[in-house]
Amino acid sequence: MFKLVLKLLLAFLLTISVFLDTKYVDKNKLSYTLTNSSNFYKSKPYSNILTKIKNYTFKAIYKTKLLTYVNDINNLNLGKEKNEFYLIALPLSDKFNPFSGTFCHDNIQYSDKASLPIFIYDILLNKHIEVPWNFVIEKVDIKKNEIYNKITMPEINMPNNYKNINKVDRIFINVLDFKAKKNFLFLPNYIMKSLQLNCFDVVKLKFVKLETATSIILQPHDKKFFQLNEPKKILEEKLRYYSSLTKNSTICIFHNNFNYYFDVVKIDSEKKKDVEVASIQDSDVIFDFVKEKYP
Repeated sequence: MFKLVLKLLLAFLLTISVFLDTKYVDKNKLSYTLTNSSNFYKSKPYSNILTKIKNYTFKAIYKTKLLTYVNDINNLNLGKEKNEFYLIALPLSDKFNPFSGTFCHDNIQYSDKASLPIFIYDILLNKHIEVPWNFVIEKVDIKKNEIYNKITMPEINMPNNYKNINKVDRIFINVLDFKAKKNFLFLPNYIMKSLQLNCFDVVKLKFVKLETATSIILQPHDKKFFQLNEPKKILEEKLRYYSSLTKNSTICIFHNNFNYYFDVVKIDSEKKKDVEVASIQDSDVIFDFVKEKYP
């Protein structure tokens, strides 16, 4: 019913737009206005309003279809007991910030924690999967109808518009909470940037078990990190908000009103050297550093 109303509204807007175009264009000057677009648009005083309403309607229809598509895939995978789910990605906001005095308070953007939908929690319990609950996510390219190709969703901005975030094909995350609406996933901004995600892009999520890390090499982006008093101690304290690290990804910690970024250069686990990912939760990891990336 909702989709039908949106389609009727869109048809109405297109009809009104055509009517106004005809009304405000002098037919004797049609060839002139077609070659002088600035004059052409000045002759349509309602054009901007109608365009905004039309774009809003297109976005609403696209979001509805996207949600239906994701929901259908997840229902199929649930029926097949498949460990793979499609979720619509959005950035974490302050409303997900845990209460003062609780774990991760004021650090949700400086962690690998994501807000997941409650049905994921139900699956974990029903399958008796023990914590830590780690997942791998990767971007899914959705084929769009041509009419939706020009739809642009809000982009994700880092603090101070920081742009030096490594791009990766997939990244490993842990659970912040299960407050997300069904078929949605809320991620820290740096993870959105790492996977080149914009709002309402789709990711594929799988549960994974990880080996424990033994040693990790990091590369600070800024030499200011080495000028801190006991930098390694500060880093180890801040990394308690991370459950795992992904090789070649960029992570961020916040200390004394400054964002410190690091590239994950190398990870060794208990069983293998130079692995893609390993858990650092409740483990004694040796951290080492290479020279800063941007002197």
